[in-house]
Amino acid sequence: MKKIIAAFISVMLMVSCWSLTAFADEDAKMVPVVVKVPESWGTPNLWAWADNGTNAFEAWPGEEMEALAEGWYYIYVPSFVQKVIVNAKQGTEAAIQTDNIAVEAGKEVWITVAEDKTAAVSYEAQIRGEIPKYVKKFVVHAYVPLSWKTVNIWAWSAPDGKNAFEKWPGDPMKEGEDGWFTGKVPTWINSLIINGNEGSVQTKDIAVESKELWITVYDDLTYNLSYENPNKAVKNITVHAQVPADWSGPCCWAWSAPDGTNAFDKWPGKAMTKDGDWYTIEVPGWINSVIINAKDGSIQTSDLSVEAGKDIWVVVNNDKNATVTYEEPAGGATSAGTETSATEVTSATEAASATEASAKNGGNTMVIIIVAAAIVIIGCGVAVVIKKKKE
Repeated sequence: MKKIIAAFISVMLMVSCWSLTAFADEDAKMVPVVVKVPESWGTPNLWAWADNGTNAFEAWPGEEMEALAEGWYYIYVPSFVQKVIVNAKQGTEAAIQTDNIAVEAGKEVWITVAEDKTAAVSYEAQIRGEIPKYVKKFVVHAYVPLSWKTVNIWAWSAPDGKNAFEKWPGDPMKEGEDGWFTGKVPTWINSLIINGNEGSVQTKDIAVESKELWITVYDDLTYNLSYENPNKAVKNITVHAQVPADWSGPCCWAWSAPDGTNAFDKWPGKAMTKDGDWYTIEVPGWINSVIINAKDGSIQTSDLSVEAGKDIWVVVNNDKNATVTYEEPAGGATSAGTETSATEVTSATEAASATEASAKNGGNTMVIIIVAAAIVIIGCGVAVVIKKKKE
């Protein structure tokens, strides 16, 4: 019997590896989404996800699309994408977006958005010409002296000298509301220069790794390079939770509102560890919203708004009633705390988050069993950063 069980486990592990490899190959394939929006929208963003809850981008509102021709914009997304939202002018009173738009996974798609925000979907090219080939890129953020009227990025591969852009001073960087400028460069580059005022002022050559980075440029043109967001470079905090007896396997989901940056890769977040009378977990100190959930995310609190940078204690009475304090309640779980209601999130985030993972996705039964077993073993797993509907 032991040999039979061992053989069965081996087969299960092999099938699991085959399944995970297939998913990895699928994730590597990129397909274009081409969009035309009303002129008043300006440059649109795209938010995209799969029915199983996996998001294409890290945070709402997704990524800005690139101009193609004749008023069309394009962007590449992973081939698993089955839903998209086209949006624009986020962070302003004029923010606008479509409803969820269903698309066929793995296909080039053309979407025409009307003035009333309705969308027409086609799988045939709407204009002549080719869509530029996909080039994997990463984001560069730069904070520069106020005297710089324009900001550009120049990038290349050393020592062969292959340039990412056709001519100096390179691509213009776009200013955000937080004062940081952003731009994208191909992942094959390993050197860059941040320059301003049409290239008349610049940093020295900066050797970089091919991953998202932040560069602060000072008045004397010296710089500081970081691969972590300086605005979120804070110590971790601990979330403590007490849950009802029938809430098995409690997990924590945490994020930063309203920008939508998630602390964990995939709903329902990360498993909490039993520590005396409390379940605990460490999360990044920059988060300001949490959800305590259980039973693989099938039961959960509402959104709980919390103060960033502080340890918190959450007492869950039921899925509609939870209290939050910043010190351990004296005398037990129910003696302290003030009830915290759900934080409001943008309708865009709610719509984009409507892709909660469940066993209803029609996947192969064996794969579901394997994945479920893996979740039990490793505790709420990791993948790419996504959103989860917080109801």
